[in-house]
Parts: sequence; structure tokens; C-alpha cells
Amino acid sequence: MKLVDAHCHLESDRFSGKLDGVISDAREAGIVRLITSSIVPAQWETSRSIAARYPDVEFAIGIHPWYIEESFMEALPSLAAAKRLGAVAIGEIGLDRKIEGGDFALQVRFFEAQLAVARETGLPVIMHCRGAFNELIVSLKRVGLPPAGGIVHSFSGSEEIADALLRLGLSFSMGGVLTYRNSKKRAAVLKKIYPGNFLLETDSPDIPPVEKKGEVNYPRNILYNLRGAADILGEHVEAIAAHTTANASRVFGLGIS
Repeated sequence: MKLVDAHCHLESDRFSGKLDGVISDAREAGIVRLITSSIVPAQWETSRSIAARYPDVEFAIGIHPWYIEESFMEALPSLAAAKRLGAVAIGEIGLDRKIEGGDFALQVRFFEAQLAVARETGLPVIMHCRGAFNELIVSLKRVGLPPAGGIVHSFSGSEEIADALLRLGLSFSMGGVLTYRNSKKRAAVLKKIYPGNFLLETDSPDIPPVEKKGEVNYPRNILYNLRGAADILGEHVEAIAAHTTANASRVFGLGIS
């Protein structure tokens, strides 16, 4: 079985000094590629260096809506070099209305500016969205998506929102939430996006599966997420692994066969 962790944060301080073991454990779990995503400009070089060190790691660079600062606008021109530096996506970017004290207008400015860079470079996007799917769709229609599209990670929207995003050419990744098997809404969405537009993720070190609740989340925990998806879909884990890996390879140009 080959698996792809479509979204994680190996740059996190919680993995400091542990990456050799983290990556080794991921390989033992069957993960053939991990896509690590930065959240602020100060991490961009870290993301690139981690990918350079580990051949099974790819990287994305972007500015997360939780961490935007007006001064980060000065870094945005450097984002245009993402593809030349070897990034496979622009991310993690997005919109979030559920954070306290956030300047949503500033979020929109940053999101649309980064989306425009993705279009210019041809790289797909990795997007975060909570409580702002309608606004996200407006921005996507206004700016447009790159030909490669992208993913909404840890997708939490409705079937109707999933339909709208599917029509725009997007895919979706899910992680630890799959191990909480009591959501009819999540099950309906998963059945809508599987098999062609569903990817697996861990979002490590955050959002651990229920089996590891309260612990640091590691990429190897993707196996719990895979089993959660299998239980919801009534599908064999091998089939889900094959589809999600093929989808990740298509979106991010990974060349996995």
C-alpha cells in the first residue's frame, strides 16, 4: 500500500530534533510522500530545506490566515519563486471567520494575492477554510484557480459547498476527523468526493485521530485516518489508499505510479 500525507507541518517546533524518526515511522506506515506546508514567510526556507533533506518530502509555501500581519505583504513578491525553488503548491492559504479578533478584509487581501501567485506559477493551492466558504468561493471565482486546481484541507463544509467547490475543479483532504465516525454530514460529504476527489492527510502535529487524542499527531497516524475512511465508506483500505494516492499524485504532480 502506498499512501500520501497530503498535508502536514514538519516545520513545527514539536518535531524539532525528531524528524529522522518521524520520517522513518512514516515510511514504515506506507507513506511514500509527505507534503509539508509553511504558515508564515519565516518558515519558507525551513520547508524547502526539509524537502531537500528527505526525498519523500515535498513542500508548499504560503501564509496561513491565522498568522497574517500587514508587514507580510512585503514577502509576497518572493512567493513568485515558489516553483523555481521546488515547491509543489502554494499553501497553506485561506479564509477563517471563526478566529477571534481577525481582520477578515486583510485575510481576503492575502488570500487573493496568494491565489494570484498560484495562477501565475501554475502551482495548485492548499487551502484552509472555516466559516467562510461562501467568501472563499467568491474569491476563487474573482481571481480564478490555477489549472492544477488544489485542495481544501480538513474539509468541514456541507454537501452543497462540496458540490460548488467540485464544479470549480477542487479536491478535498481529510485527516483525524475521519476517526470520529458519528457524523452523518461528514459521511455524506465523503461519499460525494470519493473516489475521484478525496485525499488523505494528518495535519500533524495537530488534529490527532481519536485513538491518539491528546497526543502530538505524527504522520504515521495516517493509518488510523485510512481505517476511519474505510469504515465510513464500507470500502477496503487498499482501494482507498490507491485512489487517494493517485489523486494526490495528480493534483501535486508527484509522478507516483
